[in-house]
Amino acid sequence: MHNELPRQLQSLTERIADLERRLVSAQGGNNGGTVTRNNHDSNTTNSHHSNFSSPSSSQLRTNLQLPTEPGSSQQHQQHYPSPPLISSPGAAMTDGPLKTLNNFPMDDPVETEVHDPISRPVLTQGEAYVMLKLFFTHGHPNAPFLDVELDSDPDRVRSSSTLLFLAILSIGARFWGASSQSSCWLHPRYTEIVRLLDAEMMRVTLRPRQEDHKLETVQALMLCAHWMPMDVSADKKRYQSRFSEAGAWHCLGLAIRWATSLALDRNCHVSFQCPETVTRMDARKYRTMLYLMESDHYLALSARRPSHLNPESMNGAIASFLHCRFVQSTDMRLASLFQVAYGAHFTNCRPTTIESVEAFDRDVQIVEKQFTSNQSNQSTDTMSQHFPFTSLRWYRLSYTCAFLDNIDQGQRKGKALMWAIDWASQILIHLSMPPSSETIDSFISLARLEPDSGIVNLMSFAIDHYYVVISYASFFLVNSWLRNFVDLNLQSNSQHSENPLVQERSSSLLYRLVDLAARTLEASSPPEGHLARRYVPLLRGMADLILTDSTQAQGINSDSSAMTADVDMSEQLQNTIGEDLWELWQQAGLEPINWQLPDFAP
Repeated sequence: MHNELPRQLQSLTERIADLERRLVSAQGGNNGGTVTRNNHDSNTTNSHHSNFSSPSSSQLRTNLQLPTEPGSSQQHQQHYPSPPLISSPGAAMTDGPLKTLNNFPMDDPVETEVHDPISRPVLTQGEAYVMLKLFFTHGHPNAPFLDVELDSDPDRVRSSSTLLFLAILSIGARFWGASSQSSCWLHPRYTEIVRLLDAEMMRVTLRPRQEDHKLETVQALMLCAHWMPMDVSADKKRYQSRFSEAGAWHCLGLAIRWATSLALDRNCHVSFQCPETVTRMDARKYRTMLYLMESDHYLALSARRPSHLNPESMNGAIASFLHCRFVQSTDMRLASLFQVAYGAHFTNCRPTTIESVEAFDRDVQIVEKQFTSNQSNQSTDTMSQHFPFTSLRWYRLSYTCAFLDNIDQGQRKGKALMWAIDWASQILIHLSMPPSSETIDSFISLARLEPDSGIVNLMSFAIDHYYVVISYASFFLVNSWLRNFVDLNLQSNSQHSENPLVQERSSSLLYRLVDLAARTLEASSPPEGHLARRYVPLLRGMADLILTDSTQAQGINSDSSAMTADVDMSEQLQNTIGEDLWELWQQAGLEPINWQLPDFAP
């Protein structure tokens, strides 16, 4: 119907124009074949309408006059027909009731929207090339669902999908000055790139074309969910990331909607039933859906929302995918993430028994063992060492927290809590050293923990949610200490505990871990224009809270006023750190752990 509209308008215009020609010819015959006008009639005609012009009535001219050239007289001024707006052969220009139709745009207004940053122009081709290189060198290992060989070609990506092209460029533009150690890493025209990305996102969302129904649209939405743009103030002195858990959830929801409309969730695994016939496009679709399904369950756990995609049909094709000829170095890690999400799917990311938590931990251990035993993967993937101590520990921590949120108060001081304490601690301990199997106990007597340079580099280019992982792990430990579940060395606390409190809070394990997290994010980002900077003052606030002598969270026994004490501690935490901490978790969609104090009375 869309393509027929211009043709129908043209046919209607020509038909009515022919009728008008016949009417004028008949009138001309009655007047002796001439048309005369006095000056008043001519002026009136010029001010209201003009006669039509057509090949069959060449002696009739429009009254639209060209400007008089110097030295020419009015009586010698020639009249010329105005060019028709419809350029197709046989078309006629008319006035009267068809004037509006003549000015009706023949092309779809959407097709006039050009958001390509090179055509606009906002970037040069050289700048676009460097931005794609920055993304695939530093950003892609954090979210490895694009095809490194195909999608690193700027010409191919630009011609296949403007939205994907802009999404990749907007991420690369965030790290434009990283190697130069500039005070702000953003590209000088970063805001223009984001403006084009927003416009193209709006067009695809509200006015999609047929050519938008492709894999690249799903991939672009996934990139936007994991690296949300930053807004810059008019004076370019203040930066505000758009990241929030709710925003990431909604953007990922769009990706899921597009993927299901393309039936990727139902058929991307089918081709792997005959591995010898698998094409590169088959591998690209399957890889993208691996990451999309994992992201769906990842956010479902952290945001306490139900997942939407069912990974069961894809699970059986993993082995074939990892042995196809189009596999890339990051696919083993991606497959491991999917298998962990697959394990969480059986309880819909909401475990109700401690046995479910223990079973999930066992499933993750199996995945981790399989992953770490693949030496070739570790030698080619820079994230391979960091991966078990962040993503896998985070899955365990968030899965256990989902369980702790649903149980009675008296059960929250049991072994599930101590498992969560251990996993949160391992996430932070890893920031200071290479991977190790050592436990929390071996770090109690250590001196100040220093950020590991390799981890700092990885965190500089991480997806937005990585900073939430670090901050939430710190928050979980501090909150557990404030609730009197553990002491400052993160050992289980009870009324009969004989573990003495450390004399200097600054040498406690809890303080050193939170301080390490703050300094890692600080080292991972420039002073301005990086999401990690948003979390540094919050981590600093938690570290200062631990050192504050007026906050005596330890040794508070439960009595009839336990509920009041719990409320007071919550208010004290908010007053000490500031409203930003609570605002952070509310804005991010994460639920603060508002546990009541357990009963430690005899």
